[in-house]
Parts: sequence; C-alpha cells; structure tokens
Amino acid sequence: MVKPDWFDAFFILRPTLFFPSWTFFLAGYTRGSGDAALFLMAWIAAALGASFLLNQLSDRREDQINRKLLSHWSDLLSYRFLAIELIVLITFVIAGGVVAGAELSFLLALFFIVAGFLYNFPPFRLKARPILGIVSCSVGIWIGYLMGARAAGLPYSTAAMSGLAYAIAGGAVSLLTHIPDLKGDQLTGASTFPVVFGKNKTGLWALILVAASVLFSLMVREYALCAAALVALPFFYRFWSSTTVAAAELAIKVAVFSLAVFIGFTWPPFLAMIAVYYLFARWYHRARLGIEYPSFKSATDA
Repeated sequence: MVKPDWFDAFFILRPTLFFPSWTFFLAGYTRGSGDAALFLMAWIAAALGASFLLNQLSDRREDQINRKLLSHWSDLLSYRFLAIELIVLITFVIAGGVVAGAELSFLLALFFIVAGFLYNFPPFRLKARPILGIVSCSVGIWIGYLMGARAAGLPYSTAAMSGLAYAIAGGAVSLLTHIPDLKGDQLTGASTFPVVFGKNKTGLWALILVAASVLFSLMVREYALCAAALVALPFFYRFWSSTTVAAAELAIKVAVFSLAVFIGFTWPPFLAMIAVYYLFARWYHRARLGIEYPSFKSATDA
C-alpha cells in the first residue's frame, strides 16, 4: 500500500510552484520548435527544488510566523536530510547541464543565482527589499521564458522582447505574494513592498502592471498571456479595493492557473500534468498533513 510519508522529500520542494516556472518556460518553448521539453522541465524542476529549498532553509523563522507549509514538515524531515537532498539536486542540475548545453546551462545558472542566492541570502537578500525584490522575481521569469525560447530556437531579439511581457505580469503577481506574509515580514524587519508602501499602493501597482501586461502582450503577440491577464484583471482590482489577504491569494491563484491553462492549450501534455499532479497533491496533503492543498480557497479570511 502506498503511504503518503514516502513523498515527504518530494513535497518539501514545493512542487506546486514548479508549474508557474514551467509555464513561463513553455510560453517561450511553444513559440519555436524543439523536442526535449520533458527533459528540460525535469532539469529545471531540480534547480527550482534546490532554489525553493534554499528559500525554506533561510526562512524558518518567517515561515513559522506566517504558517507556511514548511512548519508542517518541521518534525518530519531533519535539516541534515534537507542538506543532503539539496546536494543531490544540485548534482543532478550540473549533470543535466552537460546534456542541455552551455547556453541553457548559463541561463539556468543565472536563474539560480538570482532566484536562489541573491533573492534569499545576505548581504543581498533581495526578497526583503521593496523594489529589488519585485525586480528580481521579474528577472527570474524573464530568464525562464528566455530558456524556453532559446531551447526551441527562437532568436534572442524576439525572445527578449516577448519575455518582457511575462516579466511585467510576473511582477504584478510577485507584489501580491508579499501580502500573506505581511505580519511576519513586519515582525522580522523585512522591508518588502507592502511593508514599506502599504497594501493599497501594492494593490494599485499590481493592477497597473497587469493592465500593462495586457497591452504589451498584444504588441508582441503573446495571446495566451493576454487572455490570462484579462481573466485575472478583475481579481487584482478586487484586491486593490479590499486589500484583504483572501483577495490577494485568490488573485494570485487565478493569474497563475489561468496562464497555465492557456499555455496548456498550446502544449496539451501540460494540461495532463496539471490534472494528475492536482489529484496527487490533494491526496498527499490531506492524508499526510491534514490540509486541503492545493486549493483556490484562502487560508485566511483576514
């Protein structure tokens, strides 16, 4: 009989968050032509898992305050085990780079430096800075799109411009991801955008960026992004008008999910991956941790 605890080491990597990054990669990948999507996605997942593991290891205090998922695993996996897992992931990333080639390896390394090291660790710790934190997330998204586009043979000039549309949209989502963490960030002294400028300005700038992504995506013919941004726009407006945590979480989930679905229409295996993972993850989190995740429901009605 399959037991949920067999998968602790997998879910500590926050695989639900692989899908947004895969989405940006596939957005670029489907604009060209390539034949190694699944391998590259597995390779990227290893780097993402390592990056998120670094994030979780560096955020133990904040995650306990903000009731993040890491607190559920605090008594299940030792930090020694997580350190070994991190080494294994990095080793796989390096070995996969030999197959992926120098160019994609450089882009993935650049992503890891920005999203894993600069974003999480001092003296940089960009996630605790109001503007640079948002910019670094947008840059990471732009790199993800660029990787997909270059893997599929799209010219740099085209890929760079199209990727900017996704970077703008990603910046909007990144702004709202700091809202559920506002209490913990204030207590720990992290100067995130909502801490410095308040929830109302955060909502306004997120709304502006989503609207800008609609216009820019039309200019560069990224119609999947345009459609997803239009679906998400009312939810970003709802957060701006209410500034509640529940509204922020719903806006994030709608934006991420709608873009994944629209990108999935251009690469149908992605839709199958989403459906299978959703059922698997729901079973694991219910059976192992007693929570309903992933879910469109907010963890709080604050």
